[in-house]
Amino acid sequence: MTIKTLSAAIGGALLAGAGVYGYLHYADTPSTSTTTHYPALQLNQKQAGEITSQSLLNLSNGVRSAVYDIQLEANQLVKVEVKGPLRAQISVLHQDQLVERVSADEACLACSTDQATTALLFKAPSAGTYHIAVSGQDTASFGPFSLRVSELQQFAGDTLTAESDLYDWAQGAPVAYPLHIATDGLYVMDLKAMAPNLDPLLILKASDGTEIAQDDDGGEQLNARLSRYLTRGDYQLLATSATGDNQFAGGFALRIQQQELNPELIQLNRDGGELPVDGQRRSGLYSNQPIPFSLHLNAPQIVTVQLHSSAFIGRLQLGPYRSRSTQNTTQQIRAYLPAGTHTLELDGDNQSGLYELSASGETVSQVLPHKTLRPNQTTTHRLSANLDADLFTLVIAEAGQYVIEMDAERFDTYLQLLQNNQLIAEDDDSGGDLNAALAIWLEPGEYQLLATSFDSQSQAQSYQIRIYED
Repeated sequence: MTIKTLSAAIGGALLAGAGVYGYLHYADTPSTSTTTHYPALQLNQKQAGEITSQSLLNLSNGVRSAVYDIQLEANQLVKVEVKGPLRAQISVLHQDQLVERVSADEACLACSTDQATTALLFKAPSAGTYHIAVSGQDTASFGPFSLRVSELQQFAGDTLTAESDLYDWAQGAPVAYPLHIATDGLYVMDLKAMAPNLDPLLILKASDGTEIAQDDDGGEQLNARLSRYLTRGDYQLLATSATGDNQFAGGFALRIQQQELNPELIQLNRDGGELPVDGQRRSGLYSNQPIPFSLHLNAPQIVTVQLHSSAFIGRLQLGPYRSRSTQNTTQQIRAYLPAGTHTLELDGDNQSGLYELSASGETVSQVLPHKTLRPNQTTTHRLSANLDADLFTLVIAEAGQYVIEMDAERFDTYLQLLQNNQLIAEDDDSGGDLNAALAIWLEPGEYQLLATSFDSQSQAQSYQIRIYED
């Protein structure tokens, strides 16, 4: 390949298809030869390099590059990794054609540190010499780096087991893997993209093909992660793309790990039971299905329930109250509850994993009155900063189309309408500005209306509720 041809290929790669090809040359060195040879790389060996002001220059955009040659066999699967302070782009070229490319923004595994890693996976379409170009992100990108090209063992059709760790290459279609689980336990399955613009989707199926669970973005960035409690037996894993099966193209990594479970650390029964209202965190194992707990109160209290889990996205429901996310891994309910026994349900969809659950209570100076609403009323209320929501009983005597409005001057209102603790309607801003409004047909009966704020409030705020037949 001539330096002019290589220049055009890298120029096109670095400009991401902008249609402007630049010419590369070494500073102060005329490019008079028709063929250029670059330092040779050996598989599975580290190569030190540096982007300096004397490195190969792309005249169309001023980006500097270091280029290396490596010999590969047809269909050989390799991973290119660039580590160091340089936030690198990687381009792979063969026979005047761009084979694969990636930038640090697309594949930087540790960009917040001084030792960033950019990785690229590609499969050699034919035997021959491949050019590996390491480039800076922009004209100001200089610095040392280490480069390693590693040969990867491709999937050979064997049955996957716990601790399977493989790389593979998709060609615009889903890839299926048989999976055997030898012991009951908690398993984490990660599908990670190793190609730009690949959005992985991982699907777990029973041996008969029945879908058990799927995940799109449960892992880091757009990567897929399934956390499931699996019993001994045979399963299927299907790797594909969330944007369509025909978009599943390029390199990816699939890893299966069994999580260690210490029975002594699991304090909550997998089938639920009573959760003491004492503020202590108790750990449990969520395994694919909702868990009911009971909370017993001898007197009315303001109760706070918190769920902490990084393994799955959980939700809580306590009567009509549904949890809110207070942090990435924390769900919380804060509500006034009368004396008696209350049911709390933990739901994590089809995921599994360890969690911590706690319930604490605060005594109240007086019993809060039960609030009942009826049509053709306008009532004023005050949402306490200590509670997630105000709970009302809505009594409908005649079937009809009703409008329920919640207006406030100083916060973003939110309405939820339930019947028998099941959500049937909710709204944020349909009432104009930041006010909530519901327009809904209601049959005679009693409903639960939750009036709350879309965002958490640091102090009590006033609001109005209007209910009328449309």
